[in-house]
Amino acid sequence: MKQTVTESVTSELREAASLAVESIRSQPARSTLAIIGVVIGIVTVVLVSSTLVGLRNSVAQLFRELGTDNIFAFHVSGEPYSAGSSTEINRPTLKPEFAARISELGPSIRDVGIEVIVPAVTGTRAITARAGSNESDSLLIEGISPNFYDVVGAEFASGRPFTDYEERARAQVAVLGSSVARALFGQQSSVGQSFLLGGDRYYVVGELLPRKGTFFGENRNDTVVAIPVNTAKLKFPDARNTILYIRALPGQRASALEEAQTILRLLRNVPIGEPDNFSLSTADQIIASFDRIGVQIFIATVALAAVSLLIGGIGIANVMIISVTERTREIGVRLAIGAKRQEVLRQFLFEAALLAGAGGAAGVMLASLLGVLASLVAPTFPATPPLWAVVAGVTTSVVVGVAAGYLPARRAAGMDPVEALRYE
Repeated sequence: MKQTVTESVTSELREAASLAVESIRSQPARSTLAIIGVVIGIVTVVLVSSTLVGLRNSVAQLFRELGTDNIFAFHVSGEPYSAGSSTEINRPTLKPEFAARISELGPSIRDVGIEVIVPAVTGTRAITARAGSNESDSLLIEGISPNFYDVVGAEFASGRPFTDYEERARAQVAVLGSSVARALFGQQSSVGQSFLLGGDRYYVVGELLPRKGTFFGENRNDTVVAIPVNTAKLKFPDARNTILYIRALPGQRASALEEAQTILRLLRNVPIGEPDNFSLSTADQIIASFDRIGVQIFIATVALAAVSLLIGGIGIANVMIISVTERTREIGVRLAIGAKRQEVLRQFLFEAALLAGAGGAAGVMLASLLGVLASLVAPTFPATPPLWAVVAGVTTSVVVGVAAGYLPARRAAGMDPVEALRYE
């Protein structure tokens, strides 16, 4: 008996689906216009979710490459290459000399690396690097301490980091990121070769492997020309923005964070009770901040997509009302020969769900196609939408279709067979 009931329900559902599909096929233009709003809404949600997930993963990879046990100290909050907020812009910069004091006074601190950012423009001209006939102005120049690459765990393709002697002697040596090395020296090894930087000749002692994390393009670290900190201070007196990479002992990052805060307050003479005039952050905190921004963007996107879905729902409801009106006699015949009202209701609900589901599937496919096209222009663009976005998009569209089609379907199921048969 149980199997018979199951077979009966399956047969009814199959028949309702078949009638719904036939109805949609008979009016393709009207059906297509009805689901355009659904398609637009689903495309918006899927594309934005794909972008946010891809960007979030890239950001996470980028900062985790700089060391999960590391603490980043800077005089302002936010990205080091940005100007900083108006309330923080006048803060005094950190000093490279702080690194030794922090490492000495912090029992939970293993080492401190130094990164000094050199302005890309000196006077009225941009700093360029030249090797033979090759020239690059798409580069970042940084002063780096000898221990920096050990602190951040950077991997070398060839060569080595700076030595303490080169740092003290203000030697004109450099470590190149993979992108700038290719721009200057092509496919040959850059180690041991020389190039001009700001009119001075430097010798390459090391070349880094390409980094993994990106911001929709190459990793910024792949475009860095790194020179010793003392060399940067001598050649580029305007280079003041200093970032300290504070590496904690294994499992002691929380203690190291507190120690670094206390030491920096003492070194910068911050009065008791006054807020810090510097920023300390970790990779996890930066990723969490990005996640909060991503959630806000996603909520705004869902709100915009909801408008499109509402428009799509109204379109589907209109189509269903027209469909019920046009098929009044058909509905009357079905009811007169014994069709149950629930069967009629299911038929029209199926039709609405299929309309909206087709719109959701079309939206997902269109979003994926747009992602693939975007990846041809920007190879690091996340072309593949996450599975949850695909499932959520199609499910939402079906729910919208069922909700939009319920009243027309209920109207169809509630018709008087006699009146329906008389309808002209």
